[in-house]
Amino acid sequence: MLLTILQLLPDDHHPYEIVRRLVDALPSGSYLVLSQPASDVFERAAGAAARLSHGMPMSVTLRSHEQIARFFDGLELVDPGLVQVHHWRPDPSDSDLDRKVAVHGGVARKP
Repeated sequence: MLLTILQLLPDDHHPYEIVRRLVDALPSGSYLVLSQPASDVFERAAGAAARLSHGMPMSVTLRSHEQIARFFDGLELVDPGLVQVHHWRPDPSDSDLDRKVAVHGGVARKP
């Protein structure tokens, strides 16, 4: 489970390779659960990342839906796929589904 942790790994720290090594160590049938703050949900995402980074020992890295999807390469995404986290199997009575959440998340199975 890598829930909002990859934001702390900038691209020059090779996050895709790190996730690949973790997944490679898992047996077939295991699952990767991942969420990542998004750069492509709100227009002012860069400013939000800067505010999140203020006072932290490291900066926050936002990624687009496409960039986050790369973490699941070679895996079988579970429905509904990679979506804003509040859209991942929501409660039918949830009335806030029209709002935007700047975090994408998904679950995938290792074949």
